[in-house]
Amino acid sequence: MNAARGLLTLLLVMAAGTAAGPAHASSSQESLFQDDAQLVLSGDAAREAGLNDLQALGADAVHSIVFWAKVAPRATSRRRPTGFVGSDPASYAPERWDKYDDLVRGARARGLEVLLSPASPIPSWASGCSSKRVTVRRTCKPNPTQFKRFVEALGHRYSGTYVDENQGVGVLPRVDRWSVWNEPNQGGWLTPQFAKVGGRTRPQSPAIYRNLVKAAAKGLRSSGHRSDELLLGETAPIGRVSGALSKRPMPPGAFLNATFCLDSRGRSLRGAISRALDCAGYRRLPITGLSHHPYTRGGSRPPTDRGSRTEITISSASRLKTIIKRAERKRRIPQRMKISYTEFGFQTNPPDDLFGVSLAAQARYLNQADWIAYRDKSVASVAQYELRDERATAAFQSGLRFLDGRPKPGFAAYRMPLWVSKRGSRHRIWGQVRPAADKARDEVEVQLQAPGEEDFSTVATTTLRGTKGFVDLNVARRSGAWRLRWTPPDGGPAITSRVAEGVGR
Repeated sequence: MNAARGLLTLLLVMAAGTAAGPAHASSSQESLFQDDAQLVLSGDAAREAGLNDLQALGADAVHSIVFWAKVAPRATSRRRPTGFVGSDPASYAPERWDKYDDLVRGARARGLEVLLSPASPIPSWASGCSSKRVTVRRTCKPNPTQFKRFVEALGHRYSGTYVDENQGVGVLPRVDRWSVWNEPNQGGWLTPQFAKVGGRTRPQSPAIYRNLVKAAAKGLRSSGHRSDELLLGETAPIGRVSGALSKRPMPPGAFLNATFCLDSRGRSLRGAISRALDCAGYRRLPITGLSHHPYTRGGSRPPTDRGSRTEITISSASRLKTIIKRAERKRRIPQRMKISYTEFGFQTNPPDDLFGVSLAAQARYLNQADWIAYRDKSVASVAQYELRDERATAAFQSGLRFLDGRPKPGFAAYRMPLWVSKRGSRHRIWGQVRPAADKARDEVEVQLQAPGEEDFSTVATTTLRGTKGFVDLNVARRSGAWRLRWTPPDGGPAITSRVAEGVGR
């Protein structure tokens, strides 16, 4: 170190010291992860490698869709099997449970929580639609009684006392976190979305979905999960105004308002629309939180993009919170509902040259989105979707690894987020050490690469805050590039964040 550089370092240390951080917003915010393609549908080796990655990245929980038709017997038949008891997990073929048993067992062995979302495709015999086509029946009018029985079977299987029938591994771990369906405001998951009633276009999916939520709650209560987490929503962030009525996606705000039997101003629905949505005798839904997928146009735009007035992105969450407050006021849902972002991410180019952002932008946007969510006290968790890119380019390419396993810059950025914002004469340094143990008070170095310098110098040392290893402090504003450096207490190699310059917010 030359004398000039040594003097600069000394001045910066004196200016920054161990600066006290500003009040942090959501110190217990959880990191979810979803990748059903790798963790459920690609076999043992892919699942184990994926779970090892999630553990190394510091994720807290795995979110997985339980595809009803992949577990149910005779899923393409219009007749329910004779003697089949839908609420009894032993009435299903044991091997159909294996992919979920292995996920739950592998996740819990690594200290990861599990959030399960039972959803479509549904078995044909559970559809209330008259069509003979399996492709139509797989999403159409799921029978709430049959769904209640399926959820009850899940509850019994993951009660913490159920013995795996065919893998010789003993009692399966308990799952106590659930959400109902996946993107019920999208025609690819639930139909019909709309229908003609008395010559007028009326929404259908909100009433169907409301009954599914109530059915799930009954199934969980019947299987010993009365006090579990139960999320409503899983809504996609965007709708449309064209296309076939049955599959035309509803905007999330309109869908949730209709689910709660409220109009766009939070007033109780009346008249024909109330009857169409089966609002008579509405009872408060027994949920513990709301879930949403706050993508910015499929993960193709910056997280600051608020979308159109009917979208709900991570930067326009106020629209969702307004709906929640109105529903609470009308006693449609319990009070003080938290929001869980249960699916989210940014697609990259490569491989997607249509909707993908650059690799560097994905890393930056992931950290900025975490920063946006952190400042919102109503947000309980933020998810990353996916771990690896999908095989079809037209599918989602939001992985932290390419399909061949190579890590993108977003992999390291996710592991240790960093966002630096300018505040007058100060920089606010915000970040997180995801792999740190919960409630750890490890030291983290705040480092600066001054203009013209090749190396980074430590200008402040701070202690991790909150339950989930956050960094949040103010330092003297300086030119140059910033990063965080953390050395695991077990003596492992030091980990550094991405390099970031200060931005306006």
